[in-house]
Order: sequence, then C-alpha cells, then structure tokens
Amino acid sequence: KIAEEIASLQEWIKTQPHFSSIRQDTQFLRLFYRGCNYNSDITKSKLDLFYSVRANLPAWFDDWDPKLENVKRVLDAGVYLPLRGFDKDGRYVILVRQRLADPATMTTDDCYKAFLMLFAIALEGNLQAYTRGYVLISDQEGVTTSHAMMMTPGVMKKHTVVFQDAYPMENKILINNSRLFMLNMPSMIEKFFNMFLSYLDEQYKTMIKILPKGDYEALKEELGEEILPAEYGGKNGTVDEIKDFWKEELNKHPEFLKKQTTYRTDESVRPGKPKTSSDLFGSCSIM
Repeated sequence: KIAEEIASLQEWIKTQPHFSSIRQDTQFLRLFYRGCNYNSDITKSKLDLFYSVRANLPAWFDDWDPKLENVKRVLDAGVYLPLRGFDKDGRYVILVRQRLADPATMTTDDCYKAFLMLFAIALEGNLQAYTRGYVLISDQEGVTTSHAMMMTPGVMKKHTVVFQDAYPMENKILINNSRLFMLNMPSMIEKFFNMFLSYLDEQYKTMIKILPKGDYEALKEELGEEILPAEYGGKNGTVDEIKDFWKEELNKHPEFLKKQTTYRTDESVRPGKPKTSSDLFGSCSIM
C-alpha cells in the first residue's frame, strides 16, 4: 500500500511544473509520507511548503559552503551539536548552546544556515531519527538579552514556518516521543521564552520540558548518560570532540551540501500565483 502511495506521489510531482527541482527519491518520500501520518493530501501540501520556503529564504538556504567565513564562525563556536548515537529511547538528540552565538560577530541568518546544513547531513538516511523522534536540549546558561534580541518577531515567524509548518511532523508517534528540554534558563529570558511559546501549535507546546537550573541528573534520567557529553554528566566524549567531528563531517560532503541548495520550487512556473516571501513569512519578514 505504501509503495503504491509513493509511486502515485511521484507521478503527481511530475505533473507539477514548479516541482521539477525537488527530491523525488523513494526513501525521502517514504520518510516524508510517514512524517505526514500517511496522509497523501497533507504530504502534498507539506512538500509544497517545504520546498517553497527554500525558494523564498535564500539567507538560510543558499550558499551551503562550510568554508564560508560566516558559517565557519558558527561551526567553530559549536552553537549546534547533533550528539553521536541515540538516547535510551532511541531518539536523535541535538544540543544547542545559545550563549555561543555571538551577536557582535554572527547574524541570526548565519546561525540558521549553519544549523540547517548540520541538520541536513545528520538526518540524511537517518531512518531512526525520522521514526523514533528528536530531542533538542536548549542550554540557556549565559544567555543575555542581546542573544534574545536576535530572535525578532520576523525571525520567529520564519522559524515557525520552516520548522513547525514545513517539516513533516504530523505523525503522532513522532510528536509523542519528541522533546525540547530547556536547561539553565535565566529569569530575564522567561518573557522572551513566553513570546516564543505564543508562536507554537499546542502539539509542540506539549513537547517542552523546563528543567531546574544545573539539574543534569534530570537530563541523565530522561536521556541516559551514554548520549550526553562529559560536560553534561555523560559518556559521549567532550563537546569539543563532538564539535570537531561535525566540522570534519561537513567539510567531507561539500557536493552533498551544494546539491541540497538546488532542491526548491520554481515559483516562476507555479500554476496560478507564485508564492512570495511575504505570503509565507508575513510582512515582518524584512526584519
């Protein structure tokens, strides 16, 4: 049944003139279809959104080159670290340390571009992440208002459309298994966090768990120590080792990264009206 649905999706894609440059391989479409809870209509509209955001947000989705100075800066800082292996429930874990995003030398666009490059490499062929779910550990230690100010309403809107609306996360198992752990949140950041919450769908709000400041035991209990870096009480190497691993990994795959930037809709041939950046992200997308 699934094989038939995928074949029919592939046929449908061929009838869409603006889809000539999107991924159509069976493995990718199977994972996408599963993420859309095996619903063809949701899969079609999500595919459209998934690739039209790529066409309309060049600051995040163009020039995926790990040697670019602005990208290298984010990778060298180790703001985003996908952890090697899986947690005790088989989920894929990514550690984010916002304090390392230096507002003086990095833009929000640089940060998102570097993250999306890492995410693309980490998830390619990673069937387990797509089926067992994701965990994001957001370590807020040392985050200041100047870090929080990087997340303007315009950036929040883009974030929500790209990660919440366009990613295939409708599958109930994925939703129930996935978590966002907020760690070491300074009290002055709470109002920014509440603004962030206001952008989320209810199903995403249920994934969030705020842990007491410095409570790595709770993190170990939730995820197991095998997946966590030494600095977080675990046995999975140091954060510097993990950072160096990913810098090497990205530099090993320049052609793959370049190829990802070609997957997008061609709005000039979309039937009807082309989708623009303000259609997708609203008028504050210029912020």
